[in-house]
Amino acid sequence: MRSDDEKRFPPANVIARYTFVVLGILIFTLLIWVIKGALLTAFGGVILAAIFLGMTKGLQKFLPLSHGLALLTVGVLVVVITLLFGMLFGPKISREFDQLVVQLPERFTELRETISEWPGGEQVMEEVTNNGGGEPGSDGPSESGDSQNGESQNGGTGDAVNSMTEEMPADASNVILRGSATLIDVLTTIGLVFIVGVYFAINPQLYKKGLLLLIPKEKEERISEVLETSGRALWLWLKGQLIAMAFVGVILTVGLMIIGVPLALVLGIIGGLLEFIPFIGPFLAAVPILLLALSVDTQTAFFAVILLLIVQQLEGNVITPLVQQQMVHLPPSVVILGIMAFGLIFGLAGLILATPLAVVVMVMVGMLYVQDVLGKEVAVPGQGR
Repeated sequence: MRSDDEKRFPPANVIARYTFVVLGILIFTLLIWVIKGALLTAFGGVILAAIFLGMTKGLQKFLPLSHGLALLTVGVLVVVITLLFGMLFGPKISREFDQLVVQLPERFTELRETISEWPGGEQVMEEVTNNGGGEPGSDGPSESGDSQNGESQNGGTGDAVNSMTEEMPADASNVILRGSATLIDVLTTIGLVFIVGVYFAINPQLYKKGLLLLIPKEKEERISEVLETSGRALWLWLKGQLIAMAFVGVILTVGLMIIGVPLALVLGIIGGLLEFIPFIGPFLAAVPILLLALSVDTQTAFFAVILLLIVQQLEGNVITPLVQQQMVHLPPSVVILGIMAFGLIFGLAGLILATPLAVVVMVMVGMLYVQDVLGKEVAVPGQGR
């Protein structure tokens, strides 16, 4: 007979088992957090491999080539097209980008001065500056500092100029060092993503089999199907997104040239690239376009707004529906929540990769949980194609 205490409380081995499970989950979560940078780099490589493999399979539909030869052909074509594009537009893009880096801060300063001239605009800009912690260009702190030190206006100005002159080399060197470190980090990450993507594309079955070794034998077939479906869904989404990016980039470039916005080519390229981030990307691309359009005149800025609206309407109501007939459609709420969640967890890289991550998560949840655990039928992106 079990005592009342034994009936009331679970056995010690059950408590220990659940304790170890909880500790295992916590340790696994901590490990994921520690290596999140490596995981995002690996997923970036998976995305690149999905593009290469999708193009390779597309080429094999028309030519009887082996996987290795088809992949090599795709790689050569990509390199040739990139070199030709660089030869034709590289110098112009480089010049325009350099000008953009110089002109954007100037346009921001002009916009700030214009807003300050509006009724109540100066108070608004002071509030924005104070909230942003911006000290440069703020007259208030400079004047208060002079009054507190009991210095004359001329003396304070001279001291300030001398101080700025003395500190400028150190500040400039710090900026250069930070910028160089950031550039090296970005280039290193891009290089790692490219290397991982190439290795994944060369022999995807090797890594798939290695992953399946960690899965119980009775689940291998199902997990293999999930991985294949995830890869198909990812390629279908990428294919549709690349088409939309190319459309937006070309239309923006041509439209900006027509209405007379400076640096139209580099602005169009930036707009096309930022289209990779749904919802947020178009707003980010609109900022430099409108700032440079305002530098011409208000009429050009008005035409730029009309162009941006036309491009987004065409992309949302014409291109996307046509593409989604054969590609992957994600509910807008899933995309928005994915961008918010992965952006908060992984930062800028998570923001960029949020939507393809959401595609993979949507496939896994649909197949492993809704279909297998709940036993319900649900349409899963990439399944059965």
